[in-house]
Amino acid sequence: MTARANQDLSASTVASSATTALASTDQFDDANIGLIRHQPTSRQKLWALAAVAALLVAATSVAPYAPKTLPRFAAFIPFMNAAILVTDLITAILLFVHFSISRSRALLVLAGSYLFTAMIVIPHALTFPGAFSPTGLLGAGPQTTAWLYTFWHLGFPAGLLLYVWLKDEDHTIQVSVRFAISWCTSISISLVVGLVCLAIIGDPVLPRQFKNVFELTPLGFYVTYFDLFVGVVALAFLWTRRRSVLDLWLMVVACALISELALVSFRFSLGFYFSRIFSFAAATIVLVVLLAETMDLYNRLALANALLRRERDNKLMNMAAVVASISHEVKQPLAAIVMRASTALRFLGHAPPEVAKARSALNKIVNDGHRASEIFNSIRDLFRASDQSKVEIDVNELVLNTLDIMHRELTEHHIATRTELMPEGPSMIGHHGQLQEVLLNLIFNAIEAMAGKYGDRVLSLSTERREDEGIVIRVMDTGPGIDPKSLDNIFDPFVTTKSHGIGLGLAICRMIVERHGGQLLASSGQGGGAQFDIILPVNEPHGFSK
Repeated sequence: MTARANQDLSASTVASSATTALASTDQFDDANIGLIRHQPTSRQKLWALAAVAALLVAATSVAPYAPKTLPRFAAFIPFMNAAILVTDLITAILLFVHFSISRSRALLVLAGSYLFTAMIVIPHALTFPGAFSPTGLLGAGPQTTAWLYTFWHLGFPAGLLLYVWLKDEDHTIQVSVRFAISWCTSISISLVVGLVCLAIIGDPVLPRQFKNVFELTPLGFYVTYFDLFVGVVALAFLWTRRRSVLDLWLMVVACALISELALVSFRFSLGFYFSRIFSFAAATIVLVVLLAETMDLYNRLALANALLRRERDNKLMNMAAVVASISHEVKQPLAAIVMRASTALRFLGHAPPEVAKARSALNKIVNDGHRASEIFNSIRDLFRASDQSKVEIDVNELVLNTLDIMHRELTEHHIATRTELMPEGPSMIGHHGQLQEVLLNLIFNAIEAMAGKYGDRVLSLSTERREDEGIVIRVMDTGPGIDPKSLDNIFDPFVTTKSHGIGLGLAICRMIVERHGGQLLASSGQGGGAQFDIILPVNEPHGFSK
């Protein structure tokens, strides 16, 4: 009985915890974590729109003054490339982590694209004229840096196009994650090494993009515009096939890339410096979004973990309450069995043995054993959906039988009993053992309430028939009564005024009565003491069975 009671009493807490936890963990179903599959919210769209607007305002503001010559600061390139290296490398690592969860080929390609960018900025900085040597390191020629810049800004948009092509496919990588990441890393690094060798070794034969260290040739502009065109195509494809938060911010990255290429002018001009700032912005945007999303995912996981722990603690608490309440219910018949067995032994030890009295005590032991068995049957029946244990119950007989069970306790505490029963015993359909447990709990509470009282100790039980409500069983005592402040929560689980109580008795009583389609009401009697009214329907209730 108590097990199911505790389930009902804590159902709202556990259900709320489980629902919240499941809502949080649903984000990760089939490893489709939020950034990859989750559609952007209106707030995210506004932030992305604001970022694009800021990029366009900056680009259009600088564009008229892009050719303006500024002081030569060659160390600016290694500084910016180092920042781009760090951000793109971290972005690639985070994307590889996301790929390890989702096994999406599109994510693998995108991670490889960021790794390609992170790697190619290293030789670009080393070969830049004036950064580390007048002509650049690694044996670079006059056109090496320009072609590396072209490969850089052609390779990344190409990676975006491949990402868009693969991202809506359901096929995932079937090989091991480590193998796939190793191959992707090897391909990206090999591609960078190959392009660097081409730019350095092929410098004498490659078309010239710079007339000298500063000025672009017409071909240099055409190549830049071709890279810009590929970036626009990538943006268009992302726009037409946008689905997720990642798609949204990759469009912002494409806009930053286009803004960078649109400002390309001769070296050390205003457009040159601003284009590198846009390049850093393009490298940073997805990293910031990934970090923000990772923090959000961590918060959701932490919340889900906390809720699951709370649910586990609730189950452990319920188990403890089950044990405690079963102990409470079974303790009475067991104590009676021990006491009557001792009495029977004492009668048998007399000379001559008082066999008749011993037999009477042993018969009562048998009855108490059956009562203990009924308690466990009541627990079992609460888990069964059938109505096999429902029988016709004579309410007057139920009250008298319960008083007979509690006779020893009432006598020991010097409590007189008064009964006012209806002449014609009203009957109903219900579970005899469960309703008897309700009366036993109420009588036991009344005994405890009157235990410290001097003067008359009276327990009154009455039955009556009300036309509009059904059968009413009233239990009254002459104890101190119920504190008016406690009336509102007296039936709440784990609320008790006893130093040794667990606060489940009345909560379980109310649950049982309500399962029989009735009500359990508490109040203070007019002359003091507590009064409990058990209101039960005469006919079989609809809501009794599970």
